[in-house]
Amino acid sequence: MNNALAELEKYLRGQGPAVLLFSGGMDSSLLLAVAARVLGGRLTALTFAGPHTVPGELAGSWALAHRLAVRHLVREFDPLVLPDFRENTPARCYACKKAVIEAGWKMAGKLGAGVLGDGTNLDDLADFRPGLKAARELGVTSPLLAAGLGKAAIRELSRNLGLPVKSPQSCLATRFPYHTRLTREALSRVGRGEAWLRRRGFTWVRLRVRQDEGRLELPPEEWPAFLAPEVRGPFAALAARLGLGPVYLDLPR
Repeated sequence: MNNALAELEKYLRGQGPAVLLFSGGMDSSLLLAVAARVLGGRLTALTFAGPHTVPGELAGSWALAHRLAVRHLVREFDPLVLPDFRENTPARCYACKKAVIEAGWKMAGKLGAGVLGDGTNLDDLADFRPGLKAARELGVTSPLLAAGLGKAAIRELSRNLGLPVKSPQSCLATRFPYHTRLTREALSRVGRGEAWLRRRGFTWVRLRVRQDEGRLELPPEEWPAFLAPEVRGPFAALAARLGLGPVYLDLPR
């Protein structure tokens, strides 16, 4: 792990003033922590938040940036103005990422930074991630990828540095099937349902909407806690109030 960390630090030393697209997830959190040590005041964390953001993510981002003494800028971003996002087409992630990166470069220009970075890592290359195409097209650097770091290494380095080791939090739009028209209200309903469970200690939650029902993904080891009457009953009532219909347990993907 020391070699992996040294490679990452070496890569970052070659960067000038930089802006990091900071989601608050485990990948960008590790990158922020290491870049803060290497770049110091030449680093700015930039977070875009909107109706697609998982509840609690922004607060976590702010807390970590504050702890690391990194300048942290938060800007509102509404992806629902993008037709591909609003109509939830297969190009949703590409359109959203492109708009975020373009806004990120504008902010970098105002700050005099010539580098815009993100938390893409080695394992991301094996997934279907249209957003990576936008990042490559628009000149975003990915230090974790350049240093050859995958999820396992990132998790171990995060533990060693005393950083939060969290399950990945994908955009709320991923809870809906493609070509389901997205609205602020629909995203909010799913976010509220998931947040209710996270506040009760559930570690990995996905509440997916399928026509007139919901499919809830939890780690199998947490099923007994969910099925306890004091949790299952109130959650079913909440789901009904939110208009999510009946919710059934499903295996995580």
